[in-house]
Amino acid sequence: MASEVPTANIADIEVVTRMYELSRNGDTTTREFQLLDFVILRRLQQTYGGEIQRSTAFAA
Repeated sequence: MASEVPTANIADIEVVTRMYELSRNGDTTTREFQLLDFVILRRLQQTYGGEIQRSTAFAA
């Protein structure tokens, strides 16, 4: 997944699991982490609608 853009057909559990693994290993500045973050935020927005405020905890 590191070299490809996550697509809509990836299950939520796979996205969250991989993001957790990267977080646990301290790999929060990688391109893969940023893409997973984007996918999760997009899916939350699609589910709940409206604007999603980004946390400053992961802001680079």
